[in-house]
Amino acid sequence: MEDAAEKLDELARAEKQCTKCDDIVSCRLRALSGAGHPHAQVMFVSLHPSPEEEAADLPAGTAVLRELAELIPSLSNGGRAKAYFTTVVKCVPRSDCHLRRPNSAEQDNCYSFLSREISITTPHYVVPIGDEASRFLLGKLFGQADAADHDPLEVRVYDSPSFKVVPIAAPGEIAVREPKARDAYVKRLRSLAAVMGL
Repeated sequence: MEDAAEKLDELARAEKQCTKCDDIVSCRLRALSGAGHPHAQVMFVSLHPSPEEEAADLPAGTAVLRELAELIPSLSNGGRAKAYFTTVVKCVPRSDCHLRRPNSAEQDNCYSFLSREISITTPHYVVPIGDEASRFLLGKLFGQADAADHDPLEVRVYDSPSFKVVPIAAPGEIAVREPKARDAYVKRLRSLAAVMGL
């Protein structure tokens, strides 16, 4: 485990030194790395860090973790210790210092960091959070056609040789659903958490 933690620290240093995305680098305070168990049972992957995380130098994914814990209580009751939280893009995306969504080139630029995080932490489950993160990861891992032909947010399990990928909707995407559909989705999320050992 110590070796994995050291490798994650080394990866974090490489992320902070990255200058591949000119627009982002010119405006960022810092790149943010993921955090959690170095040999996680579950890796949660959101799209990018929040400005609040960047300002406070918090690990990437901290804000989504808080929101998910409201929907999945086990994340507040010990489940978090078995998980690793990270993002597709390691910096807050900006152009001319204005917030925006990350573009496909920026996601591609950061994919080597995410791929390395997965290799180091060896999770049993990788859980992309939200439509954009889900479609990006499904496209990278299973091919663009598969990512386009299916709705990735319906808790469908994708098997890869090393781990299972289970895309879920982001808390904000869940919040706008009709109450009955929202409650049903949250129930499925809690059942999924139990299956994943959280």
